[in-house]
Amino acid sequence: MAVFKRFQLKVWGIAAIMALSLMVQACAPQLSPQSSCNFVMSNEAQRVSWGAEAPVILYVDSSVPSEFFGAIQAGVNTWNQSLGREVLKIGGWSTAYPTERQDGVNVIYFKRDWPEASKDKQAVTTIHWAGDRIFEADISVNGNPSHYVYFWGPEPIPRRVDFESLLLHELGHVLGLDHSEVEVAGTVMAKKLMDTTTRRQPVAADVDNLRCEY
Repeated sequence: MAVFKRFQLKVWGIAAIMALSLMVQACAPQLSPQSSCNFVMSNEAQRVSWGAEAPVILYVDSSVPSEFFGAIQAGVNTWNQSLGREVLKIGGWSTAYPTERQDGVNVIYFKRDWPEASKDKQAVTTIHWAGDRIFEADISVNGNPSHYVYFWGPEPIPRRVDFESLLLHELGHVLGLDHSEVEVAGTVMAKKLMDTTTRRQPVAADVDNLRCEY
């Protein structure tokens, strides 16, 4: 699951700036709508991505169990290998960003205190963007053991969710991909990941979509 937030500049009582903004918008060239390629779309019908700012550097918060670091790295490697270039990069473990907030740093969290009201959500990726460029993305995994338990390895474990498949999906959101409106068989951007299901390789449609921007 993803949460999309447009960056908003807060201005209190500065009418001149508001008027200038309107004038700039009126004079700006009108962009032709883009094909979505399954990306999040801006209000101007442009695909939202990191563009030339890739590779995106993500840090792994110390809340993430160490046994899943390999699953995260595997997800990063899979997207990079599928595209034939580095679009994602792990910056390492960190204790410097203990809470999710808009701070310009991209972090993966594992939240054991996930609220009951949202127990159906396995993870949430929040991206912040301005115009058609993402400038921050954070992944929060539902780590409440009464909601979900995860596995990582060659053999599925009954009643557990594959952590690598889940992170591969969320990393797709980090890059700007949305859930598939019409789901191609095997797509890693499908809305639901059932227990014991492994989806560890993007299908051709997933890769083709990403290549619209990367």
